[in-house]
Amino acid sequence: MANGTGSFTARDDAAIRAMVDTHLQAIVAHDPDAFLATCTDEITFMPPELPPIVGKEGCRAFLEDFPVPEAFTSEIADVEGAGDLAFARGSATATFPDGATVTFTYVGIHRRQPDGSWKMARDIWNTDEPAPQ
Repeated sequence: MANGTGSFTARDDAAIRAMVDTHLQAIVAHDPDAFLATCTDEITFMPPELPPIVGKEGCRAFLEDFPVPEAFTSEIADVEGAGDLAFARGSATATFPDGATVTFTYVGIHRRQPDGSWKMARDIWNTDEPAPQ
């Protein structure tokens, strides 16, 4: 464990919630650099219907090609952690300029850094709507 304590505090919870807010703002601003600044170097995206995307450069390309939503909201259902690992689970809705709205659920897995900060290591999400046939 990087911090050696094994405890997960209210401060850790708040840091992860703030990170999720940063991610939302970066998505709406179409700012991959801001999003990836809060991710580990080995960040892995696991989007629906695609193979995992590993590493910052692959994830940057994915984010640069991601359609820019007009609005993006998220509600965190829970944050839990132990030692140097934590997860945030929630749901989100993105509304795009063409009027399309997509609702999805997500799990972000976060790793405590040697300086005590948290970074996202895995971003897993799926849409709530069935895939087109």
